Amino acid sequence: MQSFVKAVHIYWYLVAASIRAQMQYRYAFVMNIVGWMMHYTGMGVTLWVLLYSFQTLEGWVFWELIFLFALSVLSWSICIIFFFHFRTLDQYIVKGTFDRFLVRPIHPFFHFMAMKFDIGAIGQLLFSILAFILAYSKLSLHWSFWKWTVFFGALLGGALIQGGIMVLISAIAFWTTRSERVFWVIMYPLRNLINYPLSIFPRAIQMVITFILPFAFVNYLPALLLLNKADPIFPPFWGSLSLLVGIVFFWLSFQVWLKGVNRYNSTGS
Repeated sequence: MQSFVKAVHIYWYLVAASIRAQMQYRYAFVMNIVGWMMHYTGMGVTLWVLLYSFQTLEGWVFWELIFLFALSVLSWSICIIFFFHFRTLDQYIVKGTFDRFLVRPIHPFFHFMAMKFDIGAIGQLLFSILAFILAYSKLSLHWSFWKWTVFFGALLGGALIQGGIMVLISAIAFWTTRSERVFWVIMYPLRNLINYPLSIFPRAIQMVITFILPFAFVNYLPALLLLNKADPIFPPFWGSLSLLVGIVFFWLSFQVWLKGVNRYNSTGS
């Protein structure tokens, strides 16, 4: 127990150091927040333009799509605070600097995780909170305690699912020494898919992002339940499973990462 408390103390000490380092450049920090808010606002405008002529997309109106989008960005902003730098793990392996994560009195996973606590994600977090509040108001939603539980479960589950995918991709570097390109090939294309209702895509894609890389549990399936919508394939109650799916998927990704650490060989540089 004492060793666990010590490890937690070290973790938060490293997180505090990361935050202090980022705050040394206040102008860059503020512009990063503004930049991300403008980026996601532009994506919201794109959705508006898309529906300007057609009014609905597979039965989803504009504010329902904004809700879907906000739910995705909310969990993504939480994810990148903790896990976004995992995409650069291959650089540490190639340079041999990953060794330092193996010789300090904290688990290498949590040491690497604490290396950067990305507070620049605040811009995305602020945008998604505002978008969610607007969508909730415009759709005249009045949730029960159960639905609020599903909502917060989806946020945490979505963060774990996306974090798990980033951890899984980073683990590839232990076998191939390179993994960041895989991140750009997989993560962003799939994240762009979940900005839209899953039902507009071919059945094969729906199966992949539900049962293999479970992005559907990030926002689409919870949104079906929270907005009382129907899908021809997936029962709405699946949306209540996001947190469970997130925990299981992240644990499996973590186990793959540990196996990669066990086979890691230093470059000696």
